[in-house]
Amino acid sequence: MSRLLLLLLLSAPVLGCATASSATSAPGNASCSGLDALTIPALPDWVDKYAGPNDSKEERRFFNISRLMTCFQLSRAQAVELQNLFRDQVRASPASDPVAAFSAALERVRRGDFESRLQPETLGRARFIVVFDLDETLFDQYYPAEVGEACHDVAVPKKDGVRYLKLVPGWRQAFERIQALGGAVVLFSANVDTVTLENLAQWKLEGVPLTEHPAIAGILTNSHLVLQEKSEGVADPRKGNPLREPSKDLRVFDEQLRRVVIVDDNPTRLFQMRNARIFKKFEADTYCTSSDPVLRRAFEQAMPNVVREIEESVRYMDANGGGFVDAYLPYTSLGQLTVRFLVDSGGFDLAGAIDYVRHHPEVVDPRY
Repeated sequence: MSRLLLLLLLSAPVLGCATASSATSAPGNASCSGLDALTIPALPDWVDKYAGPNDSKEERRFFNISRLMTCFQLSRAQAVELQNLFRDQVRASPASDPVAAFSAALERVRRGDFESRLQPETLGRARFIVVFDLDETLFDQYYPAEVGEACHDVAVPKKDGVRYLKLVPGWRQAFERIQALGGAVVLFSANVDTVTLENLAQWKLEGVPLTEHPAIAGILTNSHLVLQEKSEGVADPRKGNPLREPSKDLRVFDEQLRRVVIVDDNPTRLFQMRNARIFKKFEADTYCTSSDPVLRRAFEQAMPNVVREIEESVRYMDANGGGFVDAYLPYTSLGQLTVRFLVDSGGFDLAGAIDYVRHHPEVVDPRY
C-alpha cells in the first residue's frame, strides 16, 4: 500500500467517534474523521501577536480538546498533554508525518509519560490547588543585564552568557505554606519549553531543582495552552465560550473547578476568571533600582498578601464547609469586582463585603 493511499484511508470520514478499542487498534489511526476533524481551524497570523514571519512553516495545531477526550477516552489532562507532545514532536522534526506523530504522542499519553510531570494522585488528594504563572508573577527574567548582575537570585547559563532571574519576594514561604495547609502547587507558563525548563532547572528549593522537586505537582508550558470552539461543552453554540487567545485551562487540574485557583499577572491568557487571582506584574528593574521605600515594600508584600488570602480562605472553609473556590471567591478577579461594588455602593465595609460574597456567591458574575 502506498504512503499516499494510507494517509487517505486514515483521514477518510467516519460517522461519530471511534470506540476506545478502535481508536488504539492501529498506530497512527486518528479516528473521528482524521486529524483535520480533531483540529480547530487556524486563525490568521494577523490576530496572533506572537506569530513571526516564519511561523507559517511551523506546526501550530490546536486540537478540539473535548473531541480528543471523547474519541480516545481520555481525561482532559491526557488530552491537553497529547496536544503538547504532538506539537513538541512535529516542531522537533518538521518533516515528520503528522499522523505518525499523533500516534506516538497518544501512545506516550496512554503510558502516563507526561512531559508536564503532572501528578494526578497528588492533585486528587489536595485540599486545594494553586497554579502559579511564572514570567512577571514568580520571577522576572526580562530586565537589563547590568541590573541583573547586581540584583538576581538565579543565574541561568546560556551559550552566549547568563540569563538572570529575580524571584518575587515571598515565593518560598508561599510554596511551603500552601503545602502545610494541604494544598498543591503547579507551575504554568505561557513561555516555550526550552527557556522555562532551563530556568526551573537552576531555580532550587531545598537544594533540589524545581524541575525535580516533589513539591511541584506539574509544570506546564506554551503547548499546554488551549483554544476552544464555541460548540464545546454546550448544547447551544450561542451560549458557548470560544477562546481565540491560547489560554490556560484550569480544568486540567480540577474538572469541576471547585478546588483550583491561578495566580497570574496576565488575564488575557485566562478565561475562568472566578478562579483567577490577578497579580500585579513583578518588575525586577523597578524593584531593584527604586529608592522609593513604599514601592519596594509593596512588591515585597504582594505575594505574602496572596498567602494571607489563602490562609484566611482555608480557615473559613474549615469553619463553614464548602469548597476552596467558594471560600476564595472574594479575592478572585470577578469576586473583587463584586466586593468593590458592595463597598462603593452597598454600604459594606471590606470584611462585610467579603462575607456577603461567600454567603451569596450567585451575585458574582459567571464571566466577563
